[in-house]
Amino acid sequence: MAVAARMTVFKDLYEQYWADPQHGRGASCSAGPNEILESVEAVLDTGGGLLDVGCGAGSVADLARASFQRVCGCDLSVHALRHARQRGMAVACVDLNAGVLPYRDSSFDCVTCLEVIEHVVDPLRLLKELRRVLRPHGQLVITTPNVRYFRNILKLVLEGRFPHTTTDTFVWGGGHLHYFTRTDLAQLLGEAGFAHWQFVVNEKQFARSWKRRLLVKVLGSHRFGEWFCGGITASAIKG
Repeated sequence: MAVAARMTVFKDLYEQYWADPQHGRGASCSAGPNEILESVEAVLDTGGGLLDVGCGAGSVADLARASFQRVCGCDLSVHALRHARQRGMAVACVDLNAGVLPYRDSSFDCVTCLEVIEHVVDPLRLLKELRRVLRPHGQLVITTPNVRYFRNILKLVLEGRFPHTTTDTFVWGGGHLHYFTRTDLAQLLGEAGFAHWQFVVNEKQFARSWKRRLLVKVLGSHRFGEWFCGGITASAIKG
């Protein structure tokens, strides 16, 4: 399927997903804790303004409200933005594949971009835009699925397909255009002009699983994060 046609399908599926009132409440896709938001909360700085790019229903607003004076969000879905606005976000409807973000240079102390970069046509261009709207020494917090996660490798080996493609039922039915490891994301962050970055493991997950506690003790946090975390969380600083 051509990229343009695939993105049209993506937009339709995405809008249908957020049109469902259940998803509009911003609930996690699973019944358990939202480990993505837990990871973000652990590294989020404080400051005057935060922008959540691909904000969905505005879940980040609940984390940021106490730490930032101004919380903004942008997303492709008008249904999602309606819910984000109700959470106190100043919102804008933006197609991340269409051009620049509608914000001035150096506008925010922190930018979050959670589970978005794998869906855009040009990830490097997106990262450069995120850097542009950050103030000097501002923080980017970005998350994306980890293709090196052992369950994803098993799916490829045993079932013969990558996870989260258009043939795989996942969240709202949309496919991923890109797949990342920590190494891939680190390279892109450097090419986009970020000076420093670190990868984060959500330590709260260890309290919920003795297996995870054992693995991180045996393997170390870095290797555990590469192989046994389903997602990648990175915190990067604008140089």
